[in-house]
This record gives sequence, structure tokens and C-alpha cells, in this order.
Amino acid sequence: MICITFCFTLFLSCGLNSSKSKKCNDFESGKNKSESFYRPENLTVRSFIQLMTDNFIDNRKLNFVTFIGEFPQNWVKSEDITYLHSIMSSKKKCCGYMKVYSSYISTEYGEVGGFAILFLNSYINETTINLGLNCNPKSDKKSVEKIEDWYQTKYKNNRK
Repeated sequence: MICITFCFTLFLSCGLNSSKSKKCNDFESGKNKSESFYRPENLTVRSFIQLMTDNFIDNRKLNFVTFIGEFPQNWVKSEDITYLHSIMSSKKKCCGYMKVYSSYISTEYGEVGGFAILFLNSYINETTINLGLNCNPKSDKKSVEKIEDWYQTKYKNNRK
């Protein structure tokens, strides 16, 4: 059963991550040439967000991008903070994150702001990003307010 699920996931991810979309080709550097999956360590914060938004198709039931590997420690850099801050309230739909080992195929979607919040919290708390097997984060007002407070009181003041 696990083999069948894995093979089905592989089939779907190859179809969803294939070069059917012209924009998908822009991210080939995020993949090892022999793999059908993206590696977080080969992407930047901006290219990750762009990958997730460019591959989202509103009327498609399955909107996810398949990843293998882990996010590196300190993946979010200080130069990413202003960009992430500017998009953290965004409700723009995007693909969800799916680990190649996941046996669950979600029909949910993510939001750009949800990923921005996760990445900002990783930077603020100095933790390594762990999105689990599936992640379809949404932007929420409480998280935005908390990060906005940190941004105004700690981040901006330390940059002066």
C-alpha cells in the first residue's frame, strides 16, 4: 500500500512539477537535473514564493509542489525580511508544500502571506524551517500583528 501511495504521489508530482507551465522552467535550478522534486536548499525565499505562486492554477483541484530534503539552518536571511514583511498579509493563493514522502495528498491551497509568516517566525525565533509532510499555511491577523510589532520595535530599530 505504501508503495502504491508513493508511486501515485511520484506520478502526480511529476505531472504537477513538470515543464507544462512555461514558468516552471525558470526554477530548474531548484532541482537536481536527475530529480523531479525541488530542494529547499537550492531556492531562495523569493524564488520559493515565486515557484509556489507561478505553479498555482485556480481551477485545478491539486495545487502543490513536491520537495525533497530539508530547509537549511538560517535559510531566511536578513535581506529577506523587508520582502517577507511586505507580503505577510497577502491572501493570494499559491501551491501548498508537499514532502515527497507524504502519503496524504491535500486538496488545500496555501497563501503567500502564510508562507511569509512561517519564514518570518523562523527568522525571529532563530529556528530551522520545518513544514512537515504537507503545509498549506494561511495568513492570519493575529500573526501579522505580532510580527508587525516585532518589525517596528526590534527589527527597524536595530537597522538604524
